[in-house]
Amino acid sequence: MSESDDACGVPDPLRQAVEDQLKARSEVVRPVLGTGRDPASLLKIEIMDIVTVSAGGPTIVVIHAVLERPGLPTAHFKGLRQMHTQSSEITTEATECSSMDAVIRGLGADVAKWMLKPLDGVSLVNGE
Repeated sequence: MSESDDACGVPDPLRQAVEDQLKARSEVVRPVLGTGRDPASLLKIEIMDIVTVSAGGPTIVVIHAVLERPGLPTAHFKGLRQMHTQSSEITTEATECSSMDAVIRGLGADVAKWMLKPLDGVSLVNGE
């Protein structure tokens, strides 16, 4: 997927949504490198698919996350979030990117929840 396929700039807001959710849960603490502690876990998120079709159309994001933890097996997560704005909810301010924001926040919550108990092979659709 190229940047031209992503009109709403998903990677940065997705990263921020995950970070915000982790901070809000205050359950995950990253050790500072160079302090003699074990190295921190590494989370990699690959955006597999993005679909946006105008303000009233479907908005879908599919991700694959990999959590690498020192001394533990790697854990994989697949998440899909989708949203379809009802025609009665479409306003002049509504855009495909405003729908994308809601989808991204949902995926951020899904990833943060999974990271609290990162079982390998978890797949969620709309948080379930």
